Amino acid sequence: MKLYTKKDRLLLWSAIVLGGINAALSAFISILLQQIIDVATHKDMDGFTDLFFVMLIYLAGLGIIGFLEAYCGKLLLRNVSVHLRERIFTGVIKRSPDSYHSQNTADYLSALVNDVKIIEENYLIPLLICSQMLVLFLTTLGILFYLSPLVTAVLLVFLILMFLIPALLGKNMQKRQDAYSEKLAGFTSQTKDYLNGYEIIQGYSLFSYIYRKFFRINKETADKKFSADKLLAVNESFSDVLSSLSITVIIFLAAYLMMTEKITMGTLLALVQLSGTFVTPVVLLMQNAPKIASIKPILERLNTLQKPAEKHPESDHTEPDAYFCDTAPGHFRHSLLCSQVTFGYDQNNPVLRQLSLRIDAGKKYALLGESGCGKTTLIKLLTGYSKDFAGTISYDGRSVSDMPFTEINRLVSVIHQNVFLFDTDIAENICLGQNYPDHVLQQVLDESGVAQFLPDLENGLHTKAGENGNNLSGGQKQRIAIARALIRNTPILIIDEGTSAVDIQASYEIEQKLLRRKELTVICITHHMNEFLEPCYDKILHMKDGRIC
Repeated sequence: MKLYTKKDRLLLWSAIVLGGINAALSAFISILLQQIIDVATHKDMDGFTDLFFVMLIYLAGLGIIGFLEAYCGKLLLRNVSVHLRERIFTGVIKRSPDSYHSQNTADYLSALVNDVKIIEENYLIPLLICSQMLVLFLTTLGILFYLSPLVTAVLLVFLILMFLIPALLGKNMQKRQDAYSEKLAGFTSQTKDYLNGYEIIQGYSLFSYIYRKFFRINKETADKKFSADKLLAVNESFSDVLSSLSITVIIFLAAYLMMTEKITMGTLLALVQLSGTFVTPVVLLMQNAPKIASIKPILERLNTLQKPAEKHPESDHTEPDAYFCDTAPGHFRHSLLCSQVTFGYDQNNPVLRQLSLRIDAGKKYALLGESGCGKTTLIKLLTGYSKDFAGTISYDGRSVSDMPFTEINRLVSVIHQNVFLFDTDIAENICLGQNYPDHVLQQVLDESGVAQFLPDLENGLHTKAGENGNNLSGGQKQRIAIARALIRNTPILIIDEGTSAVDIQASYEIEQKLLRRKELTVICITHHMNEFLEPCYDKILHMKDGRIC
């Protein structure tokens, strides 16, 4: 998986190099301590003074290098998290509708929040720590060998013992970490479902039922994490015991060598200090290496999310602004044809059955049918949400199978019965990030009826809609949806019970304005036909059992 951009890779190597220099400088303090003790023992005042200034320069350099290393590391974590979330989000949004709906949206949320956090904590940070500790270990090993080969040999024996533990626990740790990640995704999914069902929980007094389900999944998730943490605890406890034991043995061995006058007091202090420096990187390597190994399944899962299932012309761009496609309306000059279209979510139970239909440019059509006859499914096929159907659907002779999803969007706008609004103001919910002239915006506000209720709102057009439009009534939300569709000025408009939440008189007025647009091709899907609007339609179609009657 591509985890780093070029700039991030430069930051990574900068952090590693600076961390290595910082680690090496930390190890060399033992040599300075040795020199200070030996100079003090021999009462060499000039040497003591020189070493004092050397120590000041050393500490200043250590502080500067340490800051630069920490800064590069933090900047790397920020950049990788930002870029990784951008690629995951883009990959998810760029998926074809069939592929997108094949997974729960909570899985996507879990990947964007939980998995990225796990990568930061269990991969990026351990990677930086391991690279720094490796340099510290090698530098310490070299200094130890220089001061006392015997002490170095004893420490290497303990080192072999310490590395046996993570080797035995690594695979099991990876399995448990992966199981925890999956359970965490399930926890996010179910919790999101319960929160979305707030009205049902309140209305049906489901408190005890929901509490039991939430408490169970919460405990199961915590148990999965605890299962992985137990192995980490075993690993860490063995590391700590061996670490303490090795330091104790070295202290006694170094003390014996000093008493037999084979080393100086300064060398004794240096060896004791180095024994801790030697063990610390080994312990940290043991603790962090299993974390890095366990992250592989998560990286593979995120890699699949970064790749959109459907190729788009603009998907090769890397800058976020490049993902805004051309919003200019497309051209629809002749007809929309459906020929022998058969489709079903289950292959053995088709919803549409050899459906044939012709929609001529500029004309107005009403499509009537009872619930379950396939009207909404037909809309999905006409708008390219699924291309896995038998038969043909074409705009001006061009098959939807050969048209990018973005090109179909420039031809067709849909006003859905169930309106979704973003948690932002009304203006942005209508314009969706695009800039339109004031007169164009005002025209769609008038035609959709949004202009009628704006004076009643405190902030008018800049009133916050709330989460999924919770601050607005159903009728207000539908009028905003109508304005959203009209402002794009696409040549085809599909109304799927799009005025059902608006009162009868307002619905009549809105539909009448839409049907008067000569250049606009309108397909109005409804259960019941308004008899006063019937003369405004060029043709009234009836749908039953997945066919046009």
